[in-house]
Amino acid sequence: MAAAWGAGIFQDDLATDFAAQIVESEDLAVLRRTFDDAAQARGHLLYEPAVRTLIAAEVLAALGGRPTKALPTELQDWIGGRQAEAIPEALWPLSRIAVERVKDDSEISELWARSDAFARWIDKVDDLLGRLEGAA
Repeated sequence: MAAAWGAGIFQDDLATDFAAQIVESEDLAVLRRTFDDAAQARGHLLYEPAVRTLIAAEVLAALGGRPTKALPTELQDWIGGRQAEAIPEALWPLSRIAVERVKDDSEISELWARSDAFARWIDKVDDLLGRLEGAA
């Protein structure tokens, strides 16, 4: 099977795998752990935690009422089942710190910087940051 990789945040095999893990989870703890891992990582943020951070942030933005149009159906359904669940206030600034880290100092940003689609990828990350700010 060919690997999937594209400028969209969900266009990555790892993203698909992590989305499935979120769907299998019972609560928002998986999002918190992901943001904590990215924020506390030493040195250059590696590819896998960077992708996980972007997916977790997309889920949080959607929970806050600011979803991306590219949100996979299974995540839409999972989010729909949690609309009454309180979102811990601390997740909002933590998510933005983690996404900024992905944007500024991660293996995925470094890979995109070498491609012709870097500007598109940055636009998607900036859009996500804006939706996190607006949803908080």
